[in-house]
Amino acid sequence: MTSLRNLNLKDNFIKFINKKTFPADVLKSLKVLDLSYNSFVCTCDQLWFTEWIKSTKVKLLSYPTLYKCRSPPALDGTLLQKYVNSSKDCPPWNPIYTTVILLLLSATVLAVIFAIIMKCQTNIKNYLYLWRINYNRRKGYLPLQDADDFEYHAFVVYCDADRHWVHQKFLKKLEQDEGMKLCIHHRDFEIGESITANINNYLEKSWKVVVILSNDFAKSEWCQWEVDVVQERRRRQGRDVFLLIMLKNIDSKHMTNQLRALLDSASSLKYPMGVGEELFWTAAVETLRKPLGHPPTALL
Repeated sequence: MTSLRNLNLKDNFIKFINKKTFPADVLKSLKVLDLSYNSFVCTCDQLWFTEWIKSTKVKLLSYPTLYKCRSPPALDGTLLQKYVNSSKDCPPWNPIYTTVILLLLSATVLAVIFAIIMKCQTNIKNYLYLWRINYNRRKGYLPLQDADDFEYHAFVVYCDADRHWVHQKFLKKLEQDEGMKLCIHHRDFEIGESITANINNYLEKSWKVVVILSNDFAKSEWCQWEVDVVQERRRRQGRDVFLLIMLKNIDSKHMTNQLRALLDSASSLKYPMGVGEELFWTAAVETLRKPLGHPPTALL
């Protein structure tokens, strides 16, 4: 390229010319250059070219009449020769600007990640909990089939809106009248332990799982998470491990995929008011006393 003397780049939609556009040896050998009819952008990025025009010995064909600015709009049609920007008007890029921009971008990314974690913390807890279960499964676990081998007869999952019924009706009937010991989080969970740790520990201490279903339960994201967690128990020990109680009908708009999967995985009892209530309690007690099936003796 050192022998290049004439270069025609006419009408090529060129917007900027800077010191990297042409190799240094080309600029040294060049005698004639045609850059007419190009759409020059007249900003500080054009400073090098305007300064080069003033000092070069290369002949620019059709300059200055056919060298015009096309943007910004305020300068459209202005001769490049009349566009003057000094180095004072266009200071060099300060490396500090790059540092500041990188810091701002990093802070923005961290803020977005934090927001996602806060919004999805329920799912994250679920994944961590299920990971722990799978880890324990790989190490090997021998399920116990007799209720006497557990501290609690059943672990009860319910929403706070149904707390009164659970405490005043369900516990009174099963604990006082039937002599069972149930695990409920408002009473039995250890203070200072995380919710996830408490659920993990007390599920392991409970023979079966009772889920109290209602519209309020279906609308609770926390209850949906608990459903996902206790489903792992069903997968390990079969449908007999569950007692599902439909305390109040769930509207279709609140029926989630998790709840559908839960209802499909085990039969449920519907709590009736008045006539039929005694039959409900009889069925509930028999379900909780019913021996579990025969899952594998080891899960590796």
